[in-house]
Amino acid sequence: MSVDYIRKAVVTGASSGIGREIAKQFAREGWHVLAVARRSDRLKALADEIDGGIVPFPCDLAADSGPGDVVAAAQERIGGIDLLINNAGVSWVAMMAEMSDQALERIMDLNVRALMRLCRESIPQLKASESGQIINVSSVAAHHPMESLAVYCASKAAVNMFSQVLARELAPVGIRVNVLSPPGTDTEIFEKAGVDMSDDARAELIPAVDMARMAVLMTQWPDSVDVGEVIVNRRP
Repeated sequence: MSVDYIRKAVVTGASSGIGREIAKQFAREGWHVLAVARRSDRLKALADEIDGGIVPFPCDLAADSGPGDVVAAAQERIGGIDLLINNAGVSWVAMMAEMSDQALERIMDLNVRALMRLCRESIPQLKASESGQIINVSSVAAHHPMESLAVYCASKAAVNMFSQVLARELAPVGIRVNVLSPPGTDTEIFEKAGVDMSDDARAELIPAVDMARMAVLMTQWPDSVDVGEVIVNRRP
């Protein structure tokens, strides 16, 4: 890659938590970032905070037009896609017998369907890149059955298997597909899922800024090296 080439990234779920920190860190590394989320006010505040490098794009990825709109915006506003980071996700805490259709469908629509469609729609632009890469943010929950999180665990297990297959399909055209699986991370997802976190419980979580740094490091592997999934554990 030439030294004057400006790398271009799409980051979903960029209005808070891990996604917000990912967008900030990549922008500070010199990338042009299309920051995608539903909350336009938060995206604007993020862009204002960084003052260069971040282009806000409000969008509901679960809408039928969402993934296609994001890819079109990436081409128009930042000149294409070298890196797609599918970070947007949602959870809800409830025993399966008490899970509403609305909660179930929202989790699967955003965590799985939107992610798959955005990967598919991004492939042409990633093929045109000098070093195309997809990082799908999953969770350690994909590997551990957790009561009251059946749908969330299933959605993340689906992300992992989808990513493994997609990596094989896209390897011949030079596109890497990797998975970043965080453990408990200090973000808004717990409040949104209806979990009341104590101060002691929150102290056990990994800072979102540290998880974002892992995403940056995943773009810096030597060409001869690949790691399918990065499973992160909190240091004792």
